Amino acid sequence: MRAPVMLDDKQRDANMFAAQGIGMSLVKWAIFGLLMLPMVEIAVFVAVAIKLGVLAALALTILTSLAGMAIVRNAGHSEIARVRDALGDRTIRRVELGGTGLLTVLGGFLLVIPGFVTDVLGALLLFPPTRYALHAALRRAVAGAPVPSAPPGVVDLAPDQWERVPEAQIADERSPQGPPGRRD
Repeated sequence: MRAPVMLDDKQRDANMFAAQGIGMSLVKWAIFGLLMLPMVEIAVFVAVAIKLGVLAALALTILTSLAGMAIVRNAGHSEIARVRDALGDRTIRRVELGGTGLLTVLGGFLLVIPGFVTDVLGALLLFPPTRYALHAALRRAVAGAPVPSAPPGVVDLAPDQWERVPEAQIADERSPQGPPGRRD
């Protein structure tokens, strides 16, 4: 009989979930967050409506949405077109991370979404210190991301590492006479 292994709560819970096959990947967390967002937004709206009044909370929500539309409009069509082009090519490395325009547009979009939680996140993205900190973190993440490899079965060689072989020579090497290069 094995002696019991003592683990702290975090390790015990992680091992329990891993043993059950319930690993929480980033995609699962994102889906969970998106499903929980409306409930959290409603709860925060009710709390703000109780504190300020329903009309004031509604007016604040409408004003932040209008501010978000103005920010997205003023962010420039070129920034949005650049991001759309890069995402259409599915190459996140192509998005220039030299500026913070993408984060400004994202902050504007978050302000457009009705709700106080997304408004706070959008305002944080518009605040320069948090925008620059997130920008630096994204640069580090993209720089450290692994380069996508070729599909299975494909060997990617530099031009000086291969040469074209005539079809006749390939047919000769595939003949049943023996291994290529060995002629008796």
